[in-house]
Formats: sequence, C-alpha cells, structure tokens
Amino acid sequence: MPEKEVILLLAKKHKTWINVVGSFGCNKMIAEDIVQEMYIKVIPKIEMGLDIIYHDNDINYYCLLYTSPSP
Repeated sequence: MPEKEVILLLAKKHKTWINVVGSFGCNKMIAEDIVQEMYIKVIPKIEMGLDIIYHDNDINYYCLLYTSPSP
C-alpha cells in the first residue's frame, strides 16, 4: 500500500487512537497530545518504509503502540 494511503488510513482511525490512549487513564486533552506525538513519530517512519499494515488493509495496532511515545 502506498505511504500516502497508509497515512490516510492512520488518520481515519483518529478517534480510535484517542479512545485507546484514553483507556489507559488519560483525559481527552492528554490523549489528544499523545496521539499527536504518535503522528509526529510514526509518519516519518512510514515515509522511510515502516510497514504498519496488517492483513492488507488495516493498521497494526501493536506496531503503533511499540513506536508511540509512552503516556
């Protein structure tokens, strides 16, 4: 999948990422900040070739958690 499509797929799940971070006990503002940090960290890696796709058309959640900043 082309990197731009991967980034768009990542962005389409923005509310999911907020909910995942929120489930760790963060309030919504902190969750938004952490997700923004995830984008800042992950998008350049995607552009450099990191494959975060799972089953041809979904995001690998584990890969995101592994490459994301700690709350």
